[in-house]
Amino acid sequence: MSKRLRTPLLLLGMLTSLCACAESTPPPAAGSSYPEQVDLAGQTYRLDNAGQTCVLRKPDQSVLPLGIASPCHFSVGKDGQAHVETFQNVPIVMVLHVAPVADSELECRSQYKAIRLVEGQLESSVLGRSASCLRGVGDQKNYTAMFDW
Repeated sequence: MSKRLRTPLLLLGMLTSLCACAESTPPPAAGSSYPEQVDLAGQTYRLDNAGQTCVLRKPDQSVLPLGIASPCHFSVGKDGQAHVETFQNVPIVMVLHVAPVADSELECRSQYKAIRLVEGQLESSVLGRSASCLRGVGDQKNYTAMFDW
C-alpha cells in the first residue's frame, strides 16, 4: 500500500474510533432529572441530601452515608433510569457527584462510589475521583473493580 493511501486511511480509522469513544448516554433532557432512586431485589433505595453530603436511604428509612458531595445521582442507563450492573448475581449501582468546572459542560470534577447488595446487605466501595463528566453507564469493570471478590 502506498504512503499516499495509507495516511488518509489511518486518519479515517482514527476519526471513526474517536467518534465511537465519544458516544455516551446523553444527559437527561431539560426539565427532567438524573435518577435518584433504584430498585434492588424488589426494594426501593433513594438518594438523599444530608447537609452537604449524599446518603442512600434504605427501605426501612435508615441511611448509608456515602461520603460524596451533594447533589448526587445514580449512573444513567439507556432507558433514562438508574443503571444496575449485575456481576455474579450481585446487583451493583454507581452513585455520582458531577460538578462542572468554570461554567463548562465539557470539563468536570467527579466523585463516584459503587454500591452492591450482597445477601441483603449493602456494601459501598472506596470513593473514586475523576476529572471527567462521567456520563452514561460505563463499563462493567467500573462497577466490579471497586470491590474484592
